[in-house]
Amino acid sequence: MMISENIKRLRNENGLTQKELAEKLFVTAQAVSRWENGEVEPSITTVTQIAQIFNVSVDEIVGNPVEKPEPEVIVKKEYVYNEEVKPVLGVCETCNRPIYEPDEIVRHNGRSKHIYCKQCDEKKKEEEKQERINKSISRRKKSFWIGGVVALAWIAFTIFVAVSSKNGSMVFPNIIIGISAFTLISCCLLANNFIGSMVITIFSWGFVKMPGVIFTLDLDGIIWLLTVKLFGFLLGIALALICGAFAILLGGVLSIFTYPFAIYKNYKKPEEIEL
Repeated sequence: MMISENIKRLRNENGLTQKELAEKLFVTAQAVSRWENGEVEPSITTVTQIAQIFNVSVDEIVGNPVEKPEPEVIVKKEYVYNEEVKPVLGVCETCNRPIYEPDEIVRHNGRSKHIYCKQCDEKKKEEEKQERINKSISRRKKSFWIGGVVALAWIAFTIFVAVSSKNGSMVFPNIIIGISAFTLISCCLLANNFIGSMVITIFSWGFVKMPGVIFTLDLDGIIWLLTVKLFGFLLGIALALICGAFAILLGGVLSIFTYPFAIYKNYKKPEEIEL
């Protein structure tokens, strides 16, 4: 029986797919397919690894023929020799597997010294993608209950004030404000839109560094310094409050229109999130 047939038989008996066997051998599924189709034969080293995986002898895989033509023995020795002298181009930092082919090496950040094999790199990317998805789901849940609590509390307070004062004219505008508060908080927590960064940027405009003050080292100079510093402090607080109010107002208005797209994107593309 040929090596290709033995590999296919043992794989099927052990319930493995070509891809699963390839992962155990750190090769591609295409390589396993070519072995089983008889297009190429695995090296002696690979045959030994296959025998260890299936807990059988090497002879059971190669068929252990009684008489083997001398040319075949020579070809196999040459093949093993060529594989042994093949240079190692790098070692994967994750699985410590030697890498022989240039296209199997993955480097991050351009000419980085960190080296990974393709299998480990793909696994790492999949883990990062899953982490983003889990984070996106968590933020969606937080946006619902935090935004919902704030909006409902504001609406309940508005209704209470309207009933107490017997003035219902402000109920509807305050309901709109409550909805705007919900969408603003939700957009900021979803982190897949521009609302959060816009609010922070506008709010930061209020934190202006005040210029230095020139004063003399006497009583009048010290009083002048304290007066200017106090004025600058109060002016800074006023600017921060004005910019903060403007940021919240603008963010609340824009978030009403942005929220439907943000929540849709969170459901359809949860991996597109800023961590």
